Amino acid sequence: MRILALILGLLCLATAASAEPRVALVIGNGAYGNTIGTLTNPPNDAKLIAKALTDAGFKVKLVVDADQKGMKRAIVEFGQSLAAAGPDAVGLFYYAGHGVQVNGANYLIPTKAEIQSQADVDIESVNADTVMQQMEFAGNRMNIVILDACRNNPLPASSRSAGGGGLARVDAPTGSFIAYSTAPGQTAADGDGKNSPYSKALAEAIENQHVPLEQLFRDVRVNVMNATEKKQVPWDSSSLTGEFYFKTPSGAAPQATPQLASAAPASAATTAPVSGSDQSTARTPAPEPGKVIHDCPDCPELVSLPAGKYLMGASNSDDSRNDDEQPTHDVTIKPFAMMTTEVTRDQFAAFVKATGRDMSGGCYLADGGDGKWKDDADYMHVDFAQKGNEPVICVSWSDANDYADWLSDKTGKHYRLPTEAEYEYASRAGKKSAWPWGDSVSDSACKLANMIDQSGHKKYPVNEAVKCDDGFVATAPVGSFPANGFGLKDMTGNVWEWVEDCYHDSYKGAPADGKAWESDDCKERVARGGAWLENVWDNRIARRFTLDHTARENILGFRLARDF
Repeated sequence: MRILALILGLLCLATAASAEPRVALVIGNGAYGNTIGTLTNPPNDAKLIAKALTDAGFKVKLVVDADQKGMKRAIVEFGQSLAAAGPDAVGLFYYAGHGVQVNGANYLIPTKAEIQSQADVDIESVNADTVMQQMEFAGNRMNIVILDACRNNPLPASSRSAGGGGLARVDAPTGSFIAYSTAPGQTAADGDGKNSPYSKALAEAIENQHVPLEQLFRDVRVNVMNATEKKQVPWDSSSLTGEFYFKTPSGAAPQATPQLASAAPASAATTAPVSGSDQSTARTPAPEPGKVIHDCPDCPELVSLPAGKYLMGASNSDDSRNDDEQPTHDVTIKPFAMMTTEVTRDQFAAFVKATGRDMSGGCYLADGGDGKWKDDADYMHVDFAQKGNEPVICVSWSDANDYADWLSDKTGKHYRLPTEAEYEYASRAGKKSAWPWGDSVSDSACKLANMIDQSGHKKYPVNEAVKCDDGFVATAPVGSFPANGFGLKDMTGNVWEWVEDCYHDSYKGAPADGKAWESDDCKERVARGGAWLENVWDNRIARRFTLDHTARENILGFRLARDF
């Protein structure tokens, strides 16, 4: 199911509109410049719709001409506001500006985007998965998405065949409403006046009509068709199970909607049992998703992750899949926190100093070929120079667990290695693709992950390198690449990361509750996430790496999870 269905695949309808909290995010982007093409009206349209929604009782956040960082920040804050508003809240997301589909996926284009080919779209734009994640975090009962984003295709002419015009069609799941300014695959008019035909008709309807939502949008459709001589036909998809009014009919209350059984993730305000652990001690309520956590001044930074359900493993369409990445299976994850980056060399050194831990014993220096074991190598002395803010390497599974125990004792919180299911869930951050950027190899991968590239290949000319250069021959300082939708960095590339689980050669019989998969005869453990030395296929989200729990390698580090 494509992105907009994911945005809305949450929810049941709210109770009476007179009592429900209403939260809206309105974005209008027009100042794209000459590269993509400036749009005159989206900022005006956004302001017009924001006023109409405010008059209709919505608490509105208005964002105009936002770059990618500004859009993502606004979307995260929108999700937090929805969560704070409670389970009966109605959420509304409105976007005006450039939008494009690439291979059936829909993207919203920020200002300052540098798009030279369709491979740049996922990196430079905002995939509506980001909106989905934040609305899903909130766990509210009803959401409305309105997109006046079907204007002319901003991709260079040579790259437009895959994108096509307008946005891709999506059917609304139960209890949701999706509205487009024009039919799927078509483009909408920016308008000759101050506002687009669609935003003008919509604002007037919200301000003046006291009719159910679906009737209001039917009237908007007629008005836009009349204004454009039937050249533009707005489209919507609804699976509402009751009535919603922007403005209640005079002298009458809107019809209350029976509450449906919801499969949405648990609200961030609920008390969360331990994820990935059999401990049964009482836990504090989970913080809202996206909240940054510091348990002590020099403790590693964490971010709160939401409960959720996802499909773990590599799909049959992934030609690079391995047998141990299947069968795909549904996994339910409880709320937990995760370090935003890998544990650094300096952070691990503080543990070694405080505990007097013996880290002698050597380290395997992988080089893409046969590699070599070096007896006098350790996490401080490897075959390339490392700074203190780069990920610690040459640490075993036991080293990582003992660091977790030390940090737990220091803070009074329960730190641990993430389970394998938690790691993939956190790495995907709502995506179903093979890599964070999509399902195909991209020369733009160097903008998102540290893997074997052109500079690294000069020193390690064994693994096939991507045709770009991230500027790092080996490990990069943690956080050098953009965060994913959960606020986590380096979940792909840089170093392989230990997880708690024993290795099994397939997912047959794998737990569905997100806990670690142990065994009576656990000879090997699992690492996830890829590494600086690995080729692009070994940096796929579903890729698994197995090795003895005593192993120490220069491509291997870790980060920790924390329970609430």
